[in-house]
Amino acid sequence: MYYHWNVIGHQKELAQLESDFQTENIPHAYLFVGPEKIGKFRIAKSVAGILQCPSNFCHTCPTCVQIEKKCHPDTIELEDDGESIKIDAVRDIIARLNMTGQSRYKIFLIQNIGRLTDEAGNCLLKTLEEPPGKTLFLFTAGQLKDIMPTVASRMRIVQFRKLQDEVLRAALKEMFADADQDMLNQAVLLSLGRSGKAIQLLRDPEAFQEVRDLYRLIQFLDEKATPANRFVALQEIIQDPQKMRNFLSLLVHYFRQKMFDAPSAAKKYAAIDIISEIHRVMNLASRNINPRLLMENLMLKL
Repeated sequence: MYYHWNVIGHQKELAQLESDFQTENIPHAYLFVGPEKIGKFRIAKSVAGILQCPSNFCHTCPTCVQIEKKCHPDTIELEDDGESIKIDAVRDIIARLNMTGQSRYKIFLIQNIGRLTDEAGNCLLKTLEEPPGKTLFLFTAGQLKDIMPTVASRMRIVQFRKLQDEVLRAALKEMFADADQDMLNQAVLLSLGRSGKAIQLLRDPEAFQEVRDLYRLIQFLDEKATPANRFVALQEIIQDPQKMRNFLSLLVHYFRQKMFDAPSAAKKYAAIDIISEIHRVMNLASRNINPRLLMENLMLKL
């Protein structure tokens, strides 16, 4: 890599971005798509730094420091706060983009563009079709289907995927040289190929313990629990949307492993059916369908 990206993995995607910069084949909008906590927004901020920094993304000049601290006047950042992005927020940012700038670009970053309301998306679409000169949009999303097709069609899409265990393990071993090997292995297992999640687990013992407890709960629900036990165990999970997302992601991982280890075709297909059902629940949950009903129906199928 020519630049110091400060992310784990994604070498192919980063090489393509560097090629875009070197050949000046830079679109007016990028959309980085992939699972949460794999470095998409970190990469988007690095793209902003590379294009704005006068010293080849040095990480130390005033421009780099301002971008990192979210106070650069020509690099406008909108992080995911869990709320939908309404039209007034988009109008405000577009107005700032049209102001006279002092930098190479006016750059607009949105984390999780799937949060745009239809009204906000249509407002943004007009600017994407006719962007002001030297303007760059950098967006991230969990899934392409979450984005209005008319909006997505105006962007260059870069797909980021979960990391292979060996790539993540090697990077974590270097970053956390004093960490116990068993702890590193558990972080790799429980992060599900997401570097940001693995780093969070190793830095936050409470978060690590919570995810370990969730995985043990899954084992209990599958191997020993009665239907009544399952419904009781779910009461706390469905109260916390983030915990529910973590639970469902770990549940997919657990049954994928069961599928690979299945001693017969019948058991393999049974695991596949459950994985399909979990994905259906995840999709419906993202659309605010009653989580209690979704999870209770899922538990009946285990």
